[in-house]
Amino acid sequence: MSEHDPLRALLREWQAPEPSPELDQRVVSAYREAVGQGARPRPSIWASFWRSRISVPAPVLALGILVAVAALLWFRGPSTPKPLTVSPNVVAQLNATGFQPLPNGRARVLSVTELKMELKK
Repeated sequence: MSEHDPLRALLREWQAPEPSPELDQRVVSAYREAVGQGARPRPSIWASFWRSRISVPAPVLALGILVAVAALLWFRGPSTPKPLTVSPNVVAQLNATGFQPLPNGRARVLSVTELKMELKK
């Protein structure tokens, strides 16, 4: 707008009309309807507890989770391997020195007692 605008001078002379006397009553009655007349019953402690909020910044929350996971891993302790249960008739160790394949390609399964007898021969 230019500085010599005639509308600007007209706006300066204008005055807002006074509010009507009923406006105060309408505002008060609308407020009372929105808020309620009597005192509201107080919510129980449990209802307040479940509706409560705690604001925590994201980096602090991430650090807390990291510390909790580290504590769980630290106090869990080393996992001990389950001991193997070996039958007394099974050889759990194999010595491959001097291995020669069988001529016919068939394998034999020997018990420990049969192996001991073969070695004595």
